[in-house]
Amino acid sequence: CTRGGGNFAIVGTVGGIIYKYNVQSGLARGTFPKSAATKESRGGKQRMAGDVNRTMKALEKKMKISNRKSDTDKEERDAVHEAKLEQKRLAQLARGSHNGAAVTGLAVDSVNKTLVSVGSDAKLILWNFATHAPHKKSPFQLPSPATKLCHIRDSDLAAISMEDYTIVLFDCATLSIVRRFGVSNETVQHTGPISDLCFSPDGRSLYSSSLDGTVRVWDVPTNTCIDWLGFHSPPTSLTVSPTGEFLATTHADRVGISLWSDRTFYQTVHMDGAHPPTEPARMDDPTPIVESYDGDEDNVRNLQTLKAFASMETKEEDGSKLLPTAKEEGLITLSGMPPAHWKNLFHLELVKERNKPKEAPKKPPSAPFFLQWRGGESMGGNTDTPNVSQQETKGNIEEWDAVWSDDDDATNTDSTTDKKRPLNSTSEERIAGAMTKRPKVTHHRSHLAALLVDCYRRPEGHSRFQAVTDHVATLGPSAIDVSLSTLCSGAHDLDEGLHLLHMASLWLLEACQSRERYEAVNAYLHRFLYLHASVLAGVGSDSSQPGEDIEMTEEELANKLRLEELRKELLETTVLLKKAQQSASDALREKMQSNLCLLKHFSRML
Repeated sequence: CTRGGGNFAIVGTVGGIIYKYNVQSGLARGTFPKSAATKESRGGKQRMAGDVNRTMKALEKKMKISNRKSDTDKEERDAVHEAKLEQKRLAQLARGSHNGAAVTGLAVDSVNKTLVSVGSDAKLILWNFATHAPHKKSPFQLPSPATKLCHIRDSDLAAISMEDYTIVLFDCATLSIVRRFGVSNETVQHTGPISDLCFSPDGRSLYSSSLDGTVRVWDVPTNTCIDWLGFHSPPTSLTVSPTGEFLATTHADRVGISLWSDRTFYQTVHMDGAHPPTEPARMDDPTPIVESYDGDEDNVRNLQTLKAFASMETKEEDGSKLLPTAKEEGLITLSGMPPAHWKNLFHLELVKERNKPKEAPKKPPSAPFFLQWRGGESMGGNTDTPNVSQQETKGNIEEWDAVWSDDDDATNTDSTTDKKRPLNSTSEERIAGAMTKRPKVTHHRSHLAALLVDCYRRPEGHSRFQAVTDHVATLGPSAIDVSLSTLCSGAHDLDEGLHLLHMASLWLLEACQSRERYEAVNAYLHRFLYLHASVLAGVGSDSSQPGEDIEMTEEELANKLRLEELRKELLETTVLLKKAQQSASDALREKMQSNLCLLKHFSRML
């Protein structure tokens, strides 16, 4: 192993001696325990052979003139006492070292002051990294000889696998064994030697691989087995990605590295710690599958496996629709959805920047600029297709000319004749009718916009926009970003977008007041404010100029009054939304602060 800063490398030997090397120079910097050649004095200074000063001090001490006769008996007693102390020190050093036993695991603690070593003599020894002396409480006796050690620096925990196929968790801070995996239940115990150990990045999960062909996932806080994976070839080593999303394994008689994805990052998986798995989930080795096959048994088996996994995921998705409910009104509940669903909403800009192409696409040198085509001829050059009549061709040309024409008089002639206003209606009635008219909202923007309009027309109630929340929960981060961005395109889209923003604010207000799916709703709110911040910031400002109303027509004046009413409603809804979000945040912060104070108080009592 290496020290945290990377300056020293620690090497354990079969004979029980541990060597420390400087990485830059490659020179040895001592052993654990100290050898006789590098033994230091109690004052910390090294005794060099042939030191004249040390010899002169010894002679002065012996030839010191005294008024009383030298006590030879006292010198003998001192010599005997020193011999006993040296013998006691050597005995303590022998107990606190691996005497002839192989060192099977090494690790340095999080503060780079203590070296942890385990060996085949069932000892766990803590060494002072600077003085190379064993700890006063060393050694710690393990239940069985150790075979491997894995240390996580964040929580300062060390996982130790033993020859009886169990795993011990040692806390380097409290110097005690806090967990032992694979003892309470024989069905969750490895039946072969443990080949490798690895912690998850957050330290809550421990992965162990064994030569019995299985990989087990242990939950550290609850001391239970939460997953059991079986392989055709025994895994020899494993490691977890820095994000915890992928697991890499190597297997016997194979030269490749297998990569496995953790489904909890993109799918809801319910785990019951009270009922550990009773049989392993068979994990087939990843192999390429061809598109066309002629009765190949391997391809048929792989396709059947994919169908089985697809059916399992469908069943789990159906079961994951049961959301947690609050036991009392006003309590905050989480969504239980995968973290990637709402965490990536805060970092979409970084994801877009990372996925941006490094260079522009290049045009193929042999491709023509325009693709030629002749009507009535087939790909092979045969003229078997019938000729189009001149009348149909003329009609098609007229239709296309009407579509691409810039003259709107022909298209507006029929619409203006149908929309004649009654002569007896006054201007005030027309303005009032335009204000009370339902705003024109196009549903082709997104399915979210259509759902908002549909829920807005329902009578006000406790779960008025529940369908919108359920729909957004089924979308991915990119789809949520696109759906929210299509609600309003900017200041030029206020005629239709302002009403959609008001309905979206009502939806978020209802979701915040219900205090359900707290982390997901706050992520939706963050993305909504990020996309439409410029529009929402200009809601309270009046952009109209004096004298502008005189030049407006009746329809434009009615539209302006309608937008002013929408601005007021949106501003009031935004204020209520801020209060609801702040209220839930303060309640959660208060509960967390209270729990932290209780934990700190209990830790001081121990």
